[in-house]
Amino acid sequence: MSEETPGDEPTKRQWIGYWSMIVQQTQNAFNDKAAQFILIPLGGAVGFAVESPAGLMIALPFVLFAPIAGWVSDRFSKRDVMLGAAIAQLAILVWICGAVMLKNLPLALCGFFALAVQSAFFSPAKIGINKELVGSKHLGFAAGIQQMMAMLAILAGQIASGWIFDKRYSALGGVPDVAWNAALIPLFVITALSAPAIFMAWIIPRVPAQGGAPFTASLTVSHFRDLKELWHGYGLRMASFGVAFFWGFAAFINLWSVKLARELTGGGEGFGTLQSIFMAAASLGMALGFGAASWLLRKRIELGWVPVAGVAMTVTAIALAFISPEGWWFLIGLGLLAFFAALFLAPLNAWMQDHYPADRRGEMQSAVNLQDCFAGILAVGVIFLFETITPLFGLSAAVGFRIQMVFIGICCGLMTLVIIRLLPGDFIRLLLLGMVRAFYRIRVIHPERVPAKGGVLLLPNHVGFADAFFISASCPRPIRFVMDEVFMASRAIRLSAKLFDTVPIRRDQPLEAIRTIINALKAGEVVCLFPEGQLTRTGTLCELRRGFELIAKKAGHPLIPMWCDGSWGSIFSFERGKFFSKLPYQIPFGLSVAFGREIPAQGVDREVVRTAMLRASVSAIGHRYLTPGWGVRLPKLTGPATALVKKAGEYARRRYWINGHQIGQINALQRHQPFHCLADDPLRAELPGVFLTFPELFKAREIPHDSMPVKPSAQWVGGTCLREYLRTFQLTSEFVFYDFSTMALKPLDRAGVTHCPCLAVDGIVIAMSMPTPALPTLRSEPQAGHKPHSWGKLLPGWVLLPDDNNQLRAHGPAASKDGLPLPEGCVLDEEGFLCEKPERVRM
Repeated sequence: MSEETPGDEPTKRQWIGYWSMIVQQTQNAFNDKAAQFILIPLGGAVGFAVESPAGLMIALPFVLFAPIAGWVSDRFSKRDVMLGAAIAQLAILVWICGAVMLKNLPLALCGFFALAVQSAFFSPAKIGINKELVGSKHLGFAAGIQQMMAMLAILAGQIASGWIFDKRYSALGGVPDVAWNAALIPLFVITALSAPAIFMAWIIPRVPAQGGAPFTASLTVSHFRDLKELWHGYGLRMASFGVAFFWGFAAFINLWSVKLARELTGGGEGFGTLQSIFMAAASLGMALGFGAASWLLRKRIELGWVPVAGVAMTVTAIALAFISPEGWWFLIGLGLLAFFAALFLAPLNAWMQDHYPADRRGEMQSAVNLQDCFAGILAVGVIFLFETITPLFGLSAAVGFRIQMVFIGICCGLMTLVIIRLLPGDFIRLLLLGMVRAFYRIRVIHPERVPAKGGVLLLPNHVGFADAFFISASCPRPIRFVMDEVFMASRAIRLSAKLFDTVPIRRDQPLEAIRTIINALKAGEVVCLFPEGQLTRTGTLCELRRGFELIAKKAGHPLIPMWCDGSWGSIFSFERGKFFSKLPYQIPFGLSVAFGREIPAQGVDREVVRTAMLRASVSAIGHRYLTPGWGVRLPKLTGPATALVKKAGEYARRRYWINGHQIGQINALQRHQPFHCLADDPLRAELPGVFLTFPELFKAREIPHDSMPVKPSAQWVGGTCLREYLRTFQLTSEFVFYDFSTMALKPLDRAGVTHCPCLAVDGIVIAMSMPTPALPTLRSEPQAGHKPHSWGKLLPGWVLLPDDNNQLRAHGPAASKDGLPLPEGCVLDEEGFLCEKPERVRM
């Protein structure tokens, strides 16, 4: 790989080249626009209306020379083309200065046209070099910055040239003869400023040429052939239509603003200043829009912003038609319209640049430029048509300007409807992800572990119906999800699955879905498969299905384990014994999504993936409690364990908070619900996670009793003390007993007691049994909450690894540095239960 062909990350030299290119194209845009907006009011001052001819002269070179410009951009290094364009601009500006000195407006307009020709050759090179300098990963950011800086340069050029010309023209007497002198000095300054652009172009890395086809006469009309090829691909065709609409819209607003300024000033003194103010408002709005787009697209190219911006353009344009052009509200409206227009263009531009064939980027961009020019010419024609027919209906020029703005607003609305029909999934996903980010604070850990390109299979835990949105909001690349067909019974879910190109999978006929997934991976897509095959109703990891093993073997692409921590407790999870039909505890709701280390496809199996997913849970939960405050924070609640927490160091105190959080992520002790214990039970001083931090984090309440009531309440926590008490106590009601005693695995044969053995080591809870959760539907699979000879389900945030003696130890953010020793001979079974070994049970 050469230095000029970036891999996942550009080199320092490539970034220097990118920023040098930005400086050059900014200077180029400033010089072009400054010269144009001196010549336009100069024409008005000496008696020539050049607004419409100027619009055509700007667009015509892209029609005439686009194919040659594209060929040059591909045939030679784009850096050399940009260097030549910088030298050409300096020569053309010298030409324009000479024409103004001779007071020859047609000769100056020839220079005006030559500047547009220079831009036609410069455009495909500066746009095409983006990907060669920064690669796909940073392309959305790079394109947004490029467009933002171009708009800022246009803004500066328009304000400076129009204002300076007007001031000089007024100071010199405001008569036609002095207009030439008023224009000459600013043009000299612009010419001098164009010289540094040559140096900036020279220091850009000399990227290799991408094409080698010789020049032929047919090349002069090959842009129509290139246009046909551009249209051949559905995605590029529709994206190019959207880009063409933007440039037609921009040409319309640009010319409309200039003509409005001329109407308000009569084309005389103040015309240059007012047109500059109008264009400054639009250019500033557009620059800010491209800046916002660069930030919004910094992680990935998101086409969903296109219809969102289209809706905003429609509303703003129609509102602008009814605002007086003589106040601040008009300028604000004009700026907002341009802001949303930039947000409309940026994702389309970045997406097209990323999808051009590498050896034909220049030709494709020239075809796009041709199409954009036709749109610009059409916009000029539409304004001319309105100017012609408005007097025929007896309407004033002011009314005509309002009608034109309503017309462009309607056009924006129609284009938006078309885009929403073309990109319904992108549009709805963006809105839904926006809502997700508003209601959920999502902390993303190690997103860089997702490869920038190529097929990847994501394997996350599955807690709630909204997991797909949480994962989409966290992943730096678009995702295609796999969904069990059992969830397709709902019409809303079927529609969502269709919009997002979800792969449905039938348990009795999985091979077709597996083939679709393999093809998607081979096509370089990111596919998300929930390996549990069902939503957890315990909050813990369910048994993993085997489908991903076959997919990994056949596709040969890497697997990325994931863990979404915090979604248990959302209204989309089974917490509180039901999906949905409950109010959220808080807004916003905190989530932590961790991407695990890549697992090679070779030799992958369920145990490897389960361990990797549990490691991801360790990362997700651990990062929640990294801030220093958790190491010094004392629980507000008090109890026998308070002394233990107070004398603990920062590391141990943090562990207690983490363990309380872990307990709250499963369907055992309930959030916002009381639990009961015996007041003299020694366990209360030994388990701060259960009796102090869990109640405080999840608003549960411990209720100690001197003795067990005649009718015990729902949840009781205890150890040997409570267990002995229950041997003789006469029960009159049913309740759940979370047993942390050393005899927890010995069955407690008492009617009415749901016995849930649990395991804590050194005061830290590792596993808990729980009542078996109900079936939400008749088609749901049963999930056990407890089983014989088991301490229960392993809590999220633990991964079990063997030590040097091949004994399992629990590792995680709540463990000591060497992990916590587990009972000798225990195993983690396929369902996630921590159990005695079968041979020990037989003994």
